[in-house]
Amino acid sequence: MKKRGVFIVACILLCASPVFAAAVFPDLAMTGQLTSAHRQYLGVAANDFSLSDISAELVLIEVYSMYCPICQRDAPLVNTLYATLAEKKLDSRVKMLGIGAGNSAYEVEFYRKKFSVSFPLVPDVQYVHHKAVGEVGTPSFYLVDLRQGRRLLFFQEGELKETDGVLKAIMEALEQ
Repeated sequence: MKKRGVFIVACILLCASPVFAAAVFPDLAMTGQLTSAHRQYLGVAANDFSLSDISAELVLIEVYSMYCPICQRDAPLVNTLYATLAEKKLDSRVKMLGIGAGNSAYEVEFYRKKFSVSFPLVPDVQYVHHKAVGEVGTPSFYLVDLRQGRRLLFFQEGELKETDGVLKAIMEALEQ
């Protein structure tokens, strides 16, 4: 009886997780002050765009906060991941996007400059996107397949620590 109770609690906790709660990632409506280079990178015409407007097969989304010490510590590794995608000539197929949970446009730009972030970052001052993805801790990483209706392929909450797992998920998804 005790084992069954533990099993039921474990199932409930797994189902309550943002990853399992939605197999389809929300089509977030972004508003930001993107540079023309960032708009070109994402393949969007304007600063206001939806996730489904991004011209790519996959998008890796980082939900971060300028005030998150783990995000700050992780920034160089996330930058390395972005550079690795470019080096492997995958940057036309896989895009990266950062969402600043609770961060204003000023805070997003401050974070970009302080941590030399090259990929697009958008503010989420009212936590709209953060709530839509399950109010996860920061940083959190989502790999979303835009070819298959924004299907969630990979999720990690917390420090990245290394890029191998994310790169493996990306490579496997591109082979499909």
